[in-house]
Parts: sequence; structure tokens; C-alpha cells
Amino acid sequence: MELNQQGKICFQEEYTLFGISYSDALQSLKEHIPEYRDVKIILSDETGDLIVGFFTESRDQRHYNRTLKLFKKNFAEWILTPPNISLERLFFQTMSERKFHVSTAESCTGGLLAARIINVSGSSSIIEEAFITYSEQAKMKVLGVSESILRRHGVVSEESAGEMARCLKKLTECELCVSITGLAGPTGGTEATPVGTVCFGFAFFDEVKTFRQWFSGDRNAVRAKAASYALAQSLVLLKNQNAR
Repeated sequence: MELNQQGKICFQEEYTLFGISYSDALQSLKEHIPEYRDVKIILSDETGDLIVGFFTESRDQRHYNRTLKLFKKNFAEWILTPPNISLERLFFQTMSERKFHVSTAESCTGGLLAARIINVSGSSSIIEEAFITYSEQAKMKVLGVSESILRRHGVVSEESAGEMARCLKKLTECELCVSITGLAGPTGGTEATPVGTVCFGFAFFDEVKTFRQWFSGDRNAVRAKAASYALAQSLVLLKNQNAR
């Protein structure tokens, strides 16, 4: 609770969503969340994260509390963070609690993922190494990725992303190793692999998972969304591992 510029009491909460698109989230908000004049709802993916925010300048919190209750009920499967906690902060807290370490190997994101992790004070306790392996040669020379995999499947492929993560795991021995390779554009896309395609690899203990996503927007938007996806998917893997 804080005071706005007019001196009115303002209640505010923000949540990061994952696993739902901006358009689907907007449609669901319109269908399930009533529009009260004293409650404002903002949905944004401008930073790469899909964030929904609620705030009111009214001292009477009845509508505000009801709005939040309906939101939590209808969006339960997509709410990734507690209120007002960023993805990187939650990632840091989760990794720290388990005394896990992470290393990254990025191509199209050019270090954005590592930068977000390092944004959090104390991150030196969880991050070991961060590589920007932009070229094919760097992927082979620094990480030890097989040239045959790059040639057979293409640099932007789940197979190459998985191999990047697997090689990074051997190199750093971290519990979690994350790789990103993609086409941020505006050129270089094909019909099979359009601009905005990004592939991810996650080597988590003895298991390697890969994902292929397509992100809309310009070059910077694709890069930001890719870094956000890598953080969010890492949190999902951590959550699932804890549930075993």
C-alpha cells in the first residue's frame, strides 16, 4: 500500500503469466474479470514478460479484492510469480534455496538471459558462467557442439539447442544449463524457420529438454521475449522437479 501523487491510497499487484499468449490472456480478462470503475487492469508484454497489473486509488478495497480473487481463480494455471515479484527475483530465490547453479549459452539473445539473472543482487552465488556463442564456429569451439548436428539440423533447431545445453553441462557441471539459438530478424528467415523462431535447450541434472517457440515483434522484442521464456521455463522445470 502506498500513496499516489494525489495523496490517495493506492493498492497495486502485478503478476507474471506464462503458458498463455497475450491475445488469449486479454480475451480471458474480458470474459471473466468484471470492469469496475475503481479498479484498473493493465496487461503488457513490452518488456518480454507477460505481466498483468491491478491497482486502485479507492480506500474501499471490496471491488479490488473481488477482482483479484476472480483473476487468481481463472488464471491459476498461468500465474508463475507471486505478486510484485519479477521472474529473475523468483529464479534467484528458487535456485538459492536449493543451492543450485546455472550457466548459459546464448546466440540470438546476446547475453540478455545472463544479464537478467545478474540483475539480482547476490546472483554470483548461483550463476557460474555465461557464454555468447553467436556463430557456428563459436558453438563448436567454445561449447564443443558437433558440426554434424549443426549441418544436419540447422543452427536454429531443437537438436542444436539440446546439444548446446548438453555440452554446456559437461563444461560447467552446473545443475541447470540453458541454451538459446534463434532468428531475431529482420532478415534470415525461411518458410520452415521464419524470423522470430527461437529454440531452447535445458540440461537439468541428467535430463535434457528442448523447446521451439515463435515470438512476434521486431528484433529487440523477439530477443526480450526469448530471454523471458528461458527464465520462465527454467522456473517451471524447477517447480516440476520439486513436485517429484
